[in-house]
Amino acid sequence: MQDINVYTEAVRLFAAADPGEMAAKAGAVYEEPAKVINLKYLGYDVTVKHPSGKMQWALQETTAINDRVLILQYLQQSRGVPPRGNWISFMQLPDGPHHHAPFVAEAVKPLADTFGLGRHNLDMFKARTAKFSANLIDMGDCGVLIPVFPKLPLAVCIWTGDDEFEANANILFDSTAPLHLTTAALWVMGVEVSRKLRNTDGQQYIQTVLSRK
Repeated sequence: MQDINVYTEAVRLFAAADPGEMAAKAGAVYEEPAKVINLKYLGYDVTVKHPSGKMQWALQETTAINDRVLILQYLQQSRGVPPRGNWISFMQLPDGPHHHAPFVAEAVKPLADTFGLGRHNLDMFKARTAKFSANLIDMGDCGVLIPVFPKLPLAVCIWTGDDEFEANANILFDSTAPLHLTTAALWVMGVEVSRKLRNTDGQQYIQTVLSRK
């Protein structure tokens, strides 16, 4: 597991970048007099101060460290390419096959276990995803598009289980996702979205999955 140095490095890179250029590429708005970037994250308004990286989130006073790092990384790394609506699996991301098993274990399977056991659970899934401005899409027994960032959505889909088939789930990325975040950051993003949908307690530090061998 990583320590607070991951956040410190994210702040350093964010501070060194041009805020107006970052906002334009990320689909955000830069207010020059106040030196803040206004961004949507999971459907909520986030205000990020430049160059300090301090932020306020409409959902709570400050975001947890994983959220803060993802926001800073997205602003600093986004190349401005809009989503294409072509969905790919984690396996199709750069180096994705090497880290697919932990992604399934920590992000995908818990979704199936939580929401794939009947109609009531699917209704709960819809209600929880609606809190993050999700839109229903035609995938699985219930699928949603979650606008994690303005130019970086996720698709999450659930298949309910029965006597014959186990419950299943999947998290898909737009094909442009590697142009906005590294595979390591996309791994964390998928895990964080899964945890938020399941409403799990606790907050882990950023985990750089590419360091796993």
